[in-house]
Amino acid sequence: MSTLKNIFKKDYLYLGILTVLLIAGAFFFFSITVKGLEQNDSEALNEYFRDLEDEYVSSARAYLNEEGYVNSGVMLNHTTDENGMRSYTLSVHNSRFEYASDERKEEITVALEGLSFTDPRCTTAIKII
Repeated sequence: MSTLKNIFKKDYLYLGILTVLLIAGAFFFFSITVKGLEQNDSEALNEYFRDLEDEYVSSARAYLNEEGYVNSGVMLNHTTDENGMRSYTLSVHNSRFEYASDERKEEITVALEGLSFTDPRCTTAIKII
């Protein structure tokens, strides 16, 4: 009879170990799935902002060309804080800006800010070099 009790104890032990392993495995696969979904969301958001950035730079170049500042150097940089807010800096370079008045530079800055994307998670600063 004692051997029968030992067999049942071992069966419960194996069942307990199997249960713990199954729960750990389920948790592991669940966490991988959630992480994968978050990564897809992050990639989609980055793609969205890349499209906005490309559109903004193209619009800024077109505006500068219309205003006579042909072949201006236009560079857009950004930083992202822990809340997901993006701070952009549009740097514009053209040798003609050396001779432009401060009022003219301000007009161009205001116009370029007006072309900026309007996503509430973004701020834009213009720097004329």
